[in-house]
Amino acid sequence: MNKKDTAELKKVLIQKKAELLNKIQNAQKELDADAIDTNVGDEIDTATQNSQKEMFFEFSANDKITMDAINDAIGKIEKNEYGKCECCGQAISDERLKALPWSRYCIQCQEEAERPRK
Repeated sequence: MNKKDTAELKKVLIQKKAELLNKIQNAQKELDADAIDTNVGDEIDTATQNSQKEMFFEFSANDKITMDAINDAIGKIEKNEYGKCECCGQAISDERLKALPWSRYCIQCQEEAERPRK
């Protein structure tokens, strides 16, 4: 991958990071607003609020994983180590990096990791 492509992917990573931060902040504001209304409503309202909180925490966990991968990818770009598989050390294909710029593994290693164990 050339420097121009890497610079473009860095912009994409920074934009995705900003989107995730915005998403998390908006969800937190919504949870905070719901917390104020907790004293109002019946059991169904309370159950709905609890369900929304659980979904927020699940999304937050997934977003945190993505955010960590994005931060790692940005760090690798800055250290000129971007685009190498963390498992086998081979280059990750440009197509994969363009589709998922925070990829840690080449497609072969990713498939191996996702293959069910017997």
